[in-house]
Amino acid sequence: MTKTELLKEFAKGWFGNSQQHAIHAQLLKQRGFGKLGDKIMAESDEEWAEAKKVNARLIELGETPAVAIQEYPVITDIKEMLEYDCKDSAEALPMMSKSLSMFDDDYVTKNMIQEFIVDEQEHFNWVRQHLNLIQEIGYENYLIEQLGE
Repeated sequence: MTKTELLKEFAKGWFGNSQQHAIHAQLLKQRGFGKLGDKIMAESDEEWAEAKKVNARLIELGETPAVAIQEYPVITDIKEMLEYDCKDSAEALPMMSKSLSMFDDDYVTKNMIQEFIVDEQEHFNWVRQHLNLIQEIGYENYLIEQLGE
């Protein structure tokens, strides 16, 4: 895979994941889980911004971004949402880290990807923390904690 193809795949993935998170946030808020919905919407906004940043970098490099979106499932069960996010992040982090060496000659892009890795690691830690909380206090108690604004 070329650098350009990889960057296009990153953008495609983040656009798709952003939409998945936006839909999940709307579903959560509709069901009264405002706290969790707000957090998931913030994640959606962050992913959208990352995808736009990648496309802007592609243009700076003289490339043409693709209009593409990766498909992600819409999940209505909150625990399954978190488990999916945890698995997705766990798979993305090593792949992103491994890709850094492709950009040893491009500090700007490498630095951008490093920032994305930090963001993804923070999200992974947050999701894992919430899955652990479900284990500790029980699913019903966790849901009660997520109610409201």
